[in-house]
Amino acid sequence: MNAVKKGQTATEYLIILAVVIVISLVVVGVLGGIPGIGASAAARSSAAYWKTQDVAITDYAVSASGADTIIVKNNLRNTITLNDAVVNSIDLESGSPTLGPGASKTYTGSIDACTAGQPFRYSVSLSYQDGVTEATYNITGDGTKLEGTCAS
Repeated sequence: MNAVKKGQTATEYLIILAVVIVISLVVVGVLGGIPGIGASAAARSSAAYWKTQDVAITDYAVSASGADTIIVKNNLRNTITLNDAVVNSIDLESGSPTLGPGASKTYTGSIDACTAGQPFRYSVSLSYQDGVTEATYNITGDGTKLEGTCAS
């Protein structure tokens, strides 16, 4: 009888230990502790954040060839003047285009020399002036960087 109880206790202990290890690995992967597993979650979170800003980055592609594209959209109900668009310390805006509600502007050029298949993480700063109030606003992401994977 004692041998059966000891065997059952050991089996239960091993099962509980296995469950704890599996849960720990899932949590570490989701939080980005294992490279490649958490990176896609961070990129999706970054994209969702930047799409919902007043002046948003709705789409972006960074490639090893240097043919990078950033699309900036006015999500406000007022017309704005885009004073500055800086990604990875590269100033994309040379003029001051006016964007009506829902309008967007596409920037192309080289932001950085990245390696195909490798993750990138860039700081962003957008500065605009509201056409009605004439107030100037800056969007820096409050620590949220533009993240993704470098295309080939």
